[in-house]
Amino acid sequence: MNVFIDIILKQVLILYLVDSEDESTALRKIIQSVPLSLSLNKEELLNAILSREEMMSTAIGNGIAIPHVRLFDSMSLQEDIVAVAYLFEPVDWVAPDGKPVHTLFFVLAADETRHLQILAEIAQLASDEDFVEFLRTMPAKEALIERIQQLEEKVNTEEISNSQDS
Repeated sequence: MNVFIDIILKQVLILYLVDSEDESTALRKIIQSVPLSLSLNKEELLNAILSREEMMSTAIGNGIAIPHVRLFDSMSLQEDIVAVAYLFEPVDWVAPDGKPVHTLFFVLAADETRHLQILAEIAQLASDEDFVEFLRTMPAKEALIERIQQLEEKVNTEEISNSQDS
């Protein structure tokens, strides 16, 4: 989980979205709140992400979605951007498990390799039921970082243990 942890520690943005009644409204609010370079057009970004959602939902189940668009104007991105948005009212995001989404991990990556790695790391976190329940509490940045670091340590310890057993 190194790439995602690095981003979280440096500049993750935590958002609390009070009145997001649908995907479009939630995504618009995130894009308006995320500090983007002036060379990135926020309206074009919103349209690209909405098109991505129409093609296939970014909801992964357990109340989590990872809105992203691959290589959107990546030449203008100097660094990866991740925002965590908590929805006060869960929104239908056409999730594979049918559950409404309560937490969004908004991702823009500067290159494709990092993009895929960030998505994989978030998906791994989202598969942990305790972590998903923790997200429902809408933790502040510091608590979120601490919890993710604990999970990373747990994964690393299990990997070392498994490699020694082999």
